[in-house]
Amino acid sequence: MGTSPLWGFGSMLLLVLVVAGVGSALYRGLDGEPRDRALEELRLAYARGELSDEEYEERRDRLERDRLDENRR
Repeated sequence: MGTSPLWGFGSMLLLVLVVAGVGSALYRGLDGEPRDRALEELRLAYARGELSDEEYEERRDRLERDRLDENRR
């Protein structure tokens, strides 16, 4: 009595998925640039033409100041 060949395939597939998930998590966590959703959304709005140059720069500066203030606490 042997085991089904599907067990071997299933365990290999599971191993590949786990390695890919860990690799993806490490890549997103260690890519060198912290994720700031508000700043990303601001960039997208600027790219869509929803903000003038002045509005974009003012809001970006405010977000960056707020982030620095949070890091100091």
